[in-house]
Amino acid sequence: MSAVDLTLIGACGLYCGECEVYVAFSEGDLEKQEEIAESISRQFGAEVGPEQIVCGGCRGPEEVSFCAGCKIRPCAAKRGFVTCAECDEMDACETLGAFLKTDMGKAARQGLLSIRELGLEVWLDLKE
Repeated sequence: MSAVDLTLIGACGLYCGECEVYVAFSEGDLEKQEEIAESISRQFGAEVGPEQIVCGGCRGPEEVSFCAGCKIRPCAAKRGFVTCAECDEMDACETLGAFLKTDMGKAARQGLLSIRELGLEVWLDLKE
């Protein structure tokens, strides 16, 4: 791989191609969007509708970003990192830590650990 395509790489360690929100929206799977909305509503105690389950990827257009309010992506960018795996403060980070405690965060943590172990290019090759 000569150049790493960052389009579907979340700073948090998620690969958008495996994210249920991204996949459901990309495939136009309304039933899955409803299921995800119900799960998020239960998990966070907030009313989320299927029309809110939209995402063009972590580095896609803001108008279709499920994580538009993400605090992780701007933090990594400010520090010059593609992902939090590059940050020495990853394990102690309060912003990242809060996310890693969620259902999605468990997959993100595994992604970050794999990126640290394998390197970003190898990790991405395994995803594509």
